[in-house]
Amino acid sequence: MNEVIHDLYGAEDQEAMYRYAISRPLEDKIQQAIMLIQTYEGQALQLSPDGYYVCFSGGKDSIVMAKLFEMAGVKYTLNYSNVTIDPPELVQFLKKNYPQTVWHSQGKPLPLAMVDGANGPPTRVQRWCCERYKEQGGSGAFKSIGVRAEESSRRKGMWQSVTMHRTDHTPMLSPILYWTEVDIWQFIRKNNMPYCSLYDEGFKRLGCVGCPMPGPTGMARDFARWPKYEILWRRGFQKWWDKYKGVPRRDGHARSIEMFPTVNDAWQWWISGKAYEGEQADCQLYLW
Repeated sequence: MNEVIHDLYGAEDQEAMYRYAISRPLEDKIQQAIMLIQTYEGQALQLSPDGYYVCFSGGKDSIVMAKLFEMAGVKYTLNYSNVTIDPPELVQFLKKNYPQTVWHSQGKPLPLAMVDGANGPPTRVQRWCCERYKEQGGSGAFKSIGVRAEESSRRKGMWQSVTMHRTDHTPMLSPILYWTEVDIWQFIRKNNMPYCSLYDEGFKRLGCVGCPMPGPTGMARDFARWPKYEILWRRGFQKWWDKYKGVPRRDGHARSIEMFPTVNDAWQWWISGKAYEGEQADCQLYLW
């Protein structure tokens, strides 16, 4: 139905319907989510005997997803992509409260993967880290993800509870697409669900320590709280520097790494916010 609405109505109508969908009572959203999950279970079982492949991070949206799938009474597995740099409090919470979760690991800490291929330090534009460490699992299965339209204009623009994966073209279900953050917390409290303690310390979203998406303030906060992760990121920068500094690209031209006199200059650029202030076109660290 959402796909038809997206095709037939203009931007103003879509905005009005988005506002309607997101303003509905929580009980309606719960019932709709359960209905969606139950509706597509047959297709999920056709793709995999394990049923739904639920992408699970241990964050607030993920635990709501896990509860909804439990309430729906369908077959599913919870799947955690081990990015290696999630907050230790989050990892401990996940292990304690969701021991049934299937872990998927890449075998190398994310910051050290900067030397692989054409990676380099991740930025808001060059987000190879998400693609490699978070988006590879569940190929061929019916995935379910906990994205919410409220979180970004891109997600809001989806206006679809069911989409197709961009690479393997298998379906993906987003049962809480039109839930607000208030809905999420109301549901958690309504069901007396445990959640990661970092939320009570003021963290709004949980994810990779040192992720560039929150900008320099978020990165500084992360490294002050978890200094060992800064050490790991710096190790990654040093390995990247040692491998590529002074090494021309395959076409013979100098790499963008050459604009930095020292590895510390590259590090300061990365954490300063300059990488996110319209400089990507000139300063992205392309390694090919």
